[in-house]
Amino acid sequence: MIYLAFRTDSTRVATYQLGRENGIGVSDYLARAVGFNLTHQLSHNTTEEGGWKNFGIYCQFISEEYGRFAARLRDTPEPGGEGTMLDNTLLFFGSASSAFHLSRNYPLILTGGRRMGFQHGQYLNYGPEQPQGGAWRGGQEPWQKQVDHEDIPLSNLFVTMLQRLGVQTDRFADSTGDLPEV
Repeated sequence: MIYLAFRTDSTRVATYQLGRENGIGVSDYLARAVGFNLTHQLSHNTTEEGGWKNFGIYCQFISEEYGRFAARLRDTPEPGGEGTMLDNTLLFFGSASSAFHLSRNYPLILTGGRRMGFQHGQYLNYGPEQPQGGAWRGGQEPWQKQVDHEDIPLSNLFVTMLQRLGVQTDRFADSTGDLPEV
């Protein structure tokens, strides 16, 4: 439906959330599409035998669906404009799922927006080399550890996105600036 809304130029703003952070709701059963029971439970079972593999299979499924949507926009000419719909659309894909509940250094993907000046084909890491020591293997949960560095706020990316969309602003929430390298 989002593709059709974009294609007909009914809107250029859409939000699609797979599920609530606490895993309660219909979306928690999406993991059944790849043979598992509950989505939220996959992230908590990563310390069990095959846990990371199972979580990876689900994450791959979600990522492939995102890729299909982006490819569809890439393959569709911009209605009444230049380039493709992907060149003129900004897709933001984020995850708030991990083996623990720590809202730091989650992987994010920014796709599209080439005609808005976004640079692609790069990996930007704004955290330390191994945020919170890497993958959690059990024991004391990483969110219980003392954080010894300051992260760049995600809102800096939102400032950059707003600016490239033509909104004249240098602040959003707790931002400290923009990200010109994006």
